[in-house]
Amino acid sequence: LDDPVLDVDVTPNRVDAMSMVGLARELAASFGVALREPATNVAYAGPTEDLRVTIETLDCRRYVAQRVSGVAVRPASAWMRVRLALAGQRPINNLVDISNFVMLEVGQPLHFFDYAKISGAHIVVRDPKPGETLTTLDGTERALGETALLIADDRQATGLAGLMGGQISEVSDTTTEIAIESANWTGPRIRRMSVALGLRTEASTRNEKNLPLALADLGAARAAHLLSAEGGTIFAPIGYGQQPQAHAAIALPKDLVQRLLGFTPGDEGTATALRSLGFTVEDAGATFHVTAPGWRSDIAIAPDLVEEVARVVGYDKLEASMPAVALQPLHSADFDREITVARTLAGLGYRECLTLGLQAAAIADGDRARGFAVPPVAEIINPLSDDQRYLRYSMVHAHLGLLARDRQPRPYRTFEIGHVFQDAHPVPTERNVVTILAANTHVDEPGWHSTPFLALKSDVLALVHAVTSLHATLKPCSDAPGGFHPGKSANIVLTYGEMTHTLGILGVLDPRLARAYDIGDDVVIAELELAALAVRAERFAPWIAPSRFPAVERDLALVVDVAVSADAVTTLVRGCDGVRATQVFDEYRSEQIGAGRKSLAVRVVLQRDDATLTDDQVDGLMAGVTSALRDQLGASLRG
Repeated sequence: LDDPVLDVDVTPNRVDAMSMVGLARELAASFGVALREPATNVAYAGPTEDLRVTIETLDCRRYVAQRVSGVAVRPASAWMRVRLALAGQRPINNLVDISNFVMLEVGQPLHFFDYAKISGAHIVVRDPKPGETLTTLDGTERALGETALLIADDRQATGLAGLMGGQISEVSDTTTEIAIESANWTGPRIRRMSVALGLRTEASTRNEKNLPLALADLGAARAAHLLSAEGGTIFAPIGYGQQPQAHAAIALPKDLVQRLLGFTPGDEGTATALRSLGFTVEDAGATFHVTAPGWRSDIAIAPDLVEEVARVVGYDKLEASMPAVALQPLHSADFDREITVARTLAGLGYRECLTLGLQAAAIADGDRARGFAVPPVAEIINPLSDDQRYLRYSMVHAHLGLLARDRQPRPYRTFEIGHVFQDAHPVPTERNVVTILAANTHVDEPGWHSTPFLALKSDVLALVHAVTSLHATLKPCSDAPGGFHPGKSANIVLTYGEMTHTLGILGVLDPRLARAYDIGDDVVIAELELAALAVRAERFAPWIAPSRFPAVERDLALVVDVAVSADAVTTLVRGCDGVRATQVFDEYRSEQIGAGRKSLAVRVVLQRDDATLTDDQVDGLMAGVTSALRDQLGASLRG
């Protein structure tokens, strides 16, 4: 018990090393010595005829059953108990200890049934029935859901496949005859069952990693050898399901070792390194034909073999040198555009976030319940959890979750560049978008006015100009997507030449979605398509020297219909004679102005390039402005 114990952290892809034999094989290759394989020879008393196995699920890939009679339950040999104790296992009796010892030694989990407790001498591998329960060896009664996989007999469930046996068939002090189970399972099924039941064992840790098929036969043979030493009568095993197949040979060009490692141990050194790990190597001139052993299911291509050679020869022989990289003509416009977007938003005071591209079904279900139009969402075939089962169709929900948890003083500004997925059938549509969110402490304002909306509008228009060198405008949006306030949203439109591009949408957060995340701030969001931002001015406007003569500013108080937008007013005024610039800087509504009407305060800047404007000239130009507003927009001057 005082022997030193090495605690080895094995990576998930090397399930062959999760055993004493697997680690010994690695050490034997490193030291250049022969591996001593555990003994599996045994004399069979006859075939296992009485025991039958029926497999009713595809998740059982192979099942090896073997009958052993004439056993007596007693403490295991001292050497075995000591080794189990050093490995962290509690010795129980010779039968249980042998099953645990074989699992640790060769990596194959086993289960021993009391043969007399198997109804009809019939083992059935099946899915659970509705409402079925099982009391496992730890004394816990477990309700079995659809993820469970059962070992049963003709009457009832007797164990959880690949996870833990049941009390109904466990070995006891009166056991004299047992049935060995050495099986191979589909790893993800065992993993899902383990997570659903909240039960994880040494067996499930191995079974969830898709053990090699041939390991089931090896585990049964090793257990039979040890049971024969305990005086048991061993009957020949019977295999069900898939038969172990040899791996296909992999062509390993000899020059590939040099190209990938920067050095070569020579043909003999390469072959020796691979053979020491159990590979079969045939020399075919310029190429080795290499066949991986049955326990190495992680080897698929020639570079995998080169890595094995490097491990055996030693990573210390790798030279630190820069590999030759051929020049590749890469189109970087998309990358440059994303960088420009990110840098511009960061300069405007926004923080970049990175959220998961997967989301739970509750996101889409909640949006549908709130009355939003939700596109068909794409489901992942093998999700890690229910919270990551679907591809996201919007990044807004993830950012609202971050906002709801943030307790820092406002304003709060974030953005993310990423992909969203819609229309799952037949193939999801993938869009690369930038989502922008700004939140401020709530301030009571008239329903027709939103300061946060105007602030984000200014930032979005600045972003579009930074990327395209063009000026975008906002147009009313009659069909705002879910999450955007249906009455306070607008399309971001870019007009260039005769073409008009809709870049995205900007709007106030829908109050229903704000309540769902318990957000009391004033939140505005924007979403722009990065592909639509690809348009760029072919040439910049020519530079015009500023006028040497002073400008004149005049303010107008106009009364117009509420349907007339500020953009319509500024567009019209900007086209009038003598107008250098214009801006709507205030809006006012009251009963005195009248129902369905509003007052807009408009600043008009007049200027000439060749002379100073006189008062009479200014009055004439302003008369033309007011006349155009009256004739085309029905505007009148407020008295």
